[in-house]
Amino acid sequence: MTYKESIGRIGKRYHKCALWVVAGMTLLGLLAVNLTGRNDFVTPLAISAVYSIVLSVAYGEAWKAAAKSSAGVLSKFYFAASALRLVLAALVVAAYCVISQERTAIINFAVVFLVFYIATLVTDCAFFARVERKLSQKI
Repeated sequence: MTYKESIGRIGKRYHKCALWVVAGMTLLGLLAVNLTGRNDFVTPLAISAVYSIVLSVAYGEAWKAAAKSSAGVLSKFYFAASALRLVLAALVVAAYCVISQERTAIINFAVVFLVFYIATLVTDCAFFARVERKLSQKI
């Protein structure tokens, strides 16, 4: 198997892993909403899930492009992608604060969004640390 083929397989595995994490967290959140009857958490769950899926797909595709072009720039890619993810997350939270004037709705959104953000960040770090370790062992 060539390097570019293995990059494609890793990208597919990443998409699957990221989707499972987001789907699992969304289902757990919806279960909690159903059990507690707090319907005010449905919108934050939906926005957080969509944001996480869109960003994970974009991150995975960008990683594949960066890895195929030059494996030496991946450390810069990880840094730049994490910084961009942080800025985009701050923009989403700020946009929600502008749209929603209710203080409790903003706090609920921020908490749910932060949980999704941290979970996807931890998942990405663990996944790509394992990938980098395996790729460095092959070289």
